[in-house]
Amino acid sequence: FLRPAEKVILDNIKRLGYATEEQLVYWSTYHVSTVSRALSSLQDLKFVKSEKAVRPNIWKLTWKGGRVIDRTLSWNLRKPSWSVMAHAVHRNQCEIVLREEHPDFTDFMFLDRQDLFRLGLNPSHGEHWGVQDEKIIFVLLDDYMMGSDRITQAISRKQRANKNQSNFKNTVSWSTLFNRFIVASTKKEQLERHHRWINRNGLQAEVLYVPGIWD
Repeated sequence: FLRPAEKVILDNIKRLGYATEEQLVYWSTYHVSTVSRALSSLQDLKFVKSEKAVRPNIWKLTWKGGRVIDRTLSWNLRKPSWSVMAHAVHRNQCEIVLREEHPDFTDFMFLDRQDLFRLGLNPSHGEHWGVQDEKIIFVLLDDYMMGSDRITQAISRKQRANKNQSNFKNTVSWSTLFNRFIVASTKKEQLERHHRWINRNGLQAEVLYVPGIWD
């Protein structure tokens, strides 16, 4: 009973978790007016809802919408924090910036956290992973005024698999897995600090500026 545009939007929110309308337009083949109407219809059906305290609004699935597209919602029992939702939106924007500004990332997408858990990984806040041309890309995304020492800590941190999510027993670190390391930030001054830290410590890392959505 869902229109094609509505189904595409639900599928995209299923993958992204949280997204702005502009991001949902990017990840569809539809005009902004079509996406806007589809979101309104899905909201009337109580399949999606928006956080209207900020503009642009953040869209997310409801429990009812998650059930329709077979998505288990981790926030069923408690409301997600602002930092979790905002970071997800900035992660989406990082994905878009990589695809739009770097010719070698034309079809890049981050893996879902649940996929990483099943692989025996246990990512912390800001740690994201994707595959491009069969190479593992590790992105550390700073949208919360992260200290630059976190860069070194993130790649060396030993990760133990979540016993409820994976049968893997090995302890691994990001540095033994990735082929390419990118430090991204929504603040240019932060990125400059991170760049100096990377050079000072001789790290093999690139930097990427991702414009903040609510700056």
